[in-house]
Amino acid sequence: MSEQYEQVEDLLTDLALDPPVSSITDVSGTGEEEDVLVLSTVHSAKGLEWKAVFIINALDGRFPSQRSVDDPDDLDEELRLFYVACTRAKDHLFITYPMEVFEREFGVVLSKPSRFLAAVEENQAEQWMIDGSLIDNPLLR
Repeated sequence: MSEQYEQVEDLLTDLALDPPVSSITDVSGTGEEEDVLVLSTVHSAKGLEWKAVFIINALDGRFPSQRSVDDPDDLDEELRLFYVACTRAKDHLFITYPMEVFEREFGVVLSKPSRFLAAVEENQAEQWMIDGSLIDNPLLR
């Protein structure tokens, strides 16, 4: 695929604007292969499923994006995309977020989990810290 581009910038621009859905299925094949990692945007994942899905950086201001939190229509669209991402998992869904983030203006600050996680019932998910300890997070109740 990359052979048709003379400059890397052109390839990256095309991939960012129109991710190749067909290449995702070509790479993942039937889904029965071992040791296959597919990186996908939420938009490119529509209609596809994997045994395990990781939604990363599930923070307010990131998912949903900061641009959408003040507009109810945009926020609804982000919630729909979050639902799409969650429903791509056949067996395992992992939603991750860092405890701290670096903000250009403030330096390292405590992060706030995505408001979408508040809808997850306590009996629907296990919460884990990176060291493997189970935690009790009141933000997810």
